[in-house]
Amino acid sequence: MKKLFCLMLFLTLILAACNSSELNISEIQSVPNKVQKGINSDYTLQLINEGENTAYILFQSKGTVTAELEMKDNILNIKLDKANQENNELKQYVYKLTRGDAEYDTINLLVNGQTMPFDNVTGVN
Repeated sequence: MKKLFCLMLFLTLILAACNSSELNISEIQSVPNKVQKGINSDYTLQLINEGENTAYILFQSKGTVTAELEMKDNILNIKLDKANQENNELKQYVYKLTRGDAEYDTINLLVNGQTMPFDNVTGVN
C-alpha cells in the first residue's frame, strides 16, 4: 500500500511539473501543423498566438540563435542573441513561449541588444 501511494505521489508531481504555469521559452524542432500554416517565409520575425497562454516566435537568421526571457515591471523582454554568422544559409528558429501566470502588457523583442519589431503578428485556433 505504501509503495502504491509513493508511486501515485511521484506521478502526480511529474504531471504537475509538466503543466507548470511559469513563464518559459524553448526552441522547438517540430512545429504544430496549424502554426506551420501561419508561417510566411518572407518575414524575418513573426509572432503567432495560440490561445491565451501559448505563442510561437519565428526568427530567420544566418547565425546560431539563443533565446532568454526577462520580466521588468509589466514588460516581457525576449532576448535573441545571434552568433556564428559565418554561414550564409538562412535558418528558421521556432520558439514556444508559454506565458503561464505572468502578467505583462508589452512584449519587447531584442536581437543582440537592439529592439526589433515583429514583421507579422497573427493567431491560430
